[in-house]
Amino acid sequence: MAYQYPIIFVHGIQGSWLKNEYPVDYQDEIYWSGILKKKFGKIHLSSIDRTVDSDIDKFIFPHQAVPFIYESIVEELREEVTEHTYMFTYDWRKDNRYSAEKLAEFVELVLRKVQTNFRENPPSDNLSFPDRVSLVGHSMGGLVIKWYVSRILEDQADNKIDKIVTIATPYRGSLKAVEALLPGARNFFGLEAQKAMRRASRTLPGVYQLLPSWEKAVVNKYSSEPVDIFNKDAWQKNLIEKLEKRYGKDFFQEMLNDARSFTDDINKEYKPEIEQRFYYVYGVGSETWKEVKVDPERGNRFEFDKAVEDKEGDGTVHTESSVVNAAERFKDTKKPIELGGQHAEMPNHGAVQDYIVSLFSKSEYLKTFESKI
Repeated sequence: MAYQYPIIFVHGIQGSWLKNEYPVDYQDEIYWSGILKKKFGKIHLSSIDRTVDSDIDKFIFPHQAVPFIYESIVEELREEVTEHTYMFTYDWRKDNRYSAEKLAEFVELVLRKVQTNFRENPPSDNLSFPDRVSLVGHSMGGLVIKWYVSRILEDQADNKIDKIVTIATPYRGSLKAVEALLPGARNFFGLEAQKAMRRASRTLPGVYQLLPSWEKAVVNKYSSEPVDIFNKDAWQKNLIEKLEKRYGKDFFQEMLNDARSFTDDINKEYKPEIEQRFYYVYGVGSETWKEVKVDPERGNRFEFDKAVEDKEGDGTVHTESSVVNAAERFKDTKKPIELGGQHAEMPNHGAVQDYIVSLFSKSEYLKTFESKI
């Protein structure tokens, strides 16, 4: 294997199992596994401190990444690029800034591990000392990566990061996050909605930090003017009433304020020295919400049943969100490939995996490969 730097893969929202580590015998304490277990009623966060669980008898931690989404791409990177490919598993319910702090700790652990191995088993070929990592993130994992690189590493990023690759990352959010908070929500990023799901999602900073921020994601039904969804008065009256009754008058606006602050920061460009090492892929070909109207005459009802949609997205993330400033670098040599698949399936797509492998192997294939997947 010619590539020497370790790779850390960061999963997306709902991308890890969640397990209660409080009891001694916890055979049935996995609350979320992506398919078999979805105990939304047990994964609420505190309305006062969103770093701890709501129930006093629970300490919920991420257990492992969801295998059917991430096993294939991690194994591909281990086989084709470097055996030093690691999965960073985090609690996707919580503030992405908190997750980025955990990622920072994990990066240091990985570097200690591979550097120790390097010293104990010096390579026969002339490889550089592994003093950097590369980061690959799917969906919300790309936001965790960006916060870590831009706000935690800051001026040290050039010395710590080799490459950054993100897959279907909602840099400007997703309309699915709006729907997940509303009464009568149909799904939570592709999953069938339940009342317990909606109640849980309203306590999760990770959901609020995915609210859409492109200009006309949400508009007034009558004037077509953009609606500021980071102001609670723009939301459905019945939602505001429920949240105030359950969590207090200031809770909802505090969550929105925090999400706005996070979104403003996450949309700032990487520094030039990092920008040139940053690559991304995103999906098109699936019907994806681009705009939803709000009816102020009906208590600010969001009309998702009449949402504007097109095939410029992956079913969850529209290109209004996923296409970042780096697209300018790709415009002359790349063209789109349409995928019929969905957002969660992108890490399993062969073309996505081939593209990412080619980035690390410096293959000639990269020169002609499409950047828009």
